[in-house]
Amino acid sequence: MGCYYLRSNYVYKVVKLGGSIITFKDRPMSIRYDVIKFLASELAEFLKSYPNVRLVLIHGGGSFGHYTVRECLNTKGEIDVSCFSKTSYVMTMLNTYLVKEFINAGLKPVSIPPHVIFRREGGQLIYEPGLIVEYLMRGFMPVLYGDVILGDQVFEVLSGDTIAWLVAKDLGAKELIFATDVDGLFDKDPKKYLDAKLIEFIRADDLTNLNFSTSDYDVTGSMMLKLMDGLKYGVKGVKVRIINGLVSGNLYKSLVGSSTVGTVVEY
Repeated sequence: MGCYYLRSNYVYKVVKLGGSIITFKDRPMSIRYDVIKFLASELAEFLKSYPNVRLVLIHGGGSFGHYTVRECLNTKGEIDVSCFSKTSYVMTMLNTYLVKEFINAGLKPVSIPPHVIFRREGGQLIYEPGLIVEYLMRGFMPVLYGDVILGDQVFEVLSGDTIAWLVAKDLGAKELIFATDVDGLFDKDPKKYLDAKLIEFIRADDLTNLNFSTSDYDVTGSMMLKLMDGLKYGVKGVKVRIINGLVSGNLYKSLVGSSTVGTVVEY
């Protein structure tokens, strides 16, 4: 394999599609076909209009990966070899459908299974970003996803969020977009409280100053954990956007830098 380096004349962006927007999380192995179609169309429209941008896409497991892993843990108490195989298979199924829709939209995707390039050794999560870089430099849109990987004598789940942070950091990406099923980061759970207020902008260093009650953990608290991971991985110089990916047009607006969509977090 040739040696490829990131070129300074390109702008690098990372998009993470949450499993809750590409699948129905309460129905096993169910795909949101209409949502995937308009997301693919918006990605294609953006990349056609901005040829100097190189984009990596990551997606979650939704009702494919999460359901399968939960089933394994409930019946066996661990991820064993058969569970690893099954989880890898169902995630490949979901990934294949997305890649097909991306191709139909005119994109040039290439799937990179995370279990091939990620592993945990000596307690450290390691991976080789060279393959991602090479595909980017040759005009592809690499597509990765939440997956199961080899660990220290065990198998473990590697979330799409973690992959997104690491890839954004290593590429020196200008932006990382999390497309979720809520409109952004709120001061409390918007699914429970009608008076929840959207936080339109915040600096990453100020995230620890926000206080949420235990009852808000499901949506707002989990969003906070997602954002705190950026600090944990030492991400700097990246503008993170949290948007509602279920709303047609939001992904395109966020990619072009519209300030009217979601929450912006500066790292």
